[in-house]
Amino acid sequence: MPAEKPALTPELCYSAESLRRFLLLSRSLTDDTISGDLNSIPTLKESKILGSGSSWTKPEREKIGSRRRSCKGFVYSSVFESWKSRDEIFEYCEQVANDRKSEISATAAKKPKVDPRLDPYEARDLPTYSKEEEILSWVRVERGVEDIVRDRSWSIICERCIDIGADSVSGPTTAMGDNGSGWKPAYVAWRNSK
Repeated sequence: MPAEKPALTPELCYSAESLRRFLLLSRSLTDDTISGDLNSIPTLKESKILGSGSSWTKPEREKIGSRRRSCKGFVYSSVFESWKSRDEIFEYCEQVANDRKSEISATAAKKPKVDPRLDPYEARDLPTYSKEEEILSWVRVERGVEDIVRDRSWSIICERCIDIGADSVSGPTTAMGDNGSGWKPAYVAWRNSK
């Protein structure tokens, strides 16, 4: 069950502690418990034990099909929704920081330039982006953590869910790849379908 995303305001991005708590809670409720949540889904080994699709009895095919749908439903409604909530926070805070930097730059551009030889202290009055850079820095760090968490989660999902990656635009996906390439096609395809 995904954690409830906080109402996004610029102030929330500037005091990111509550956002970090949300990210931690969201990851613990979704990604950290994924193995337990998927215990009722057949693993790839279980599907191989049943043999090829042509040798399955009708009840066996229906059972596997039902579990396959359950797995995809769980991944789409719980895991991907949770990832989407976290992505929305990252995108929002990046936008807030970049908008504020543009606003500061526009204000600074309107201010008349003074030769530093005439007033060496003029630079102290120039606006800085330190808070905005902090926001962009923690978003970069959290996105890196997110990629690692998603790689791990996707590996478990692919292990437990039959053909979960086959829905993506690019065909079947691998459990892990360079910088999360395994989960990205499936997630992007799901997000684009929303």
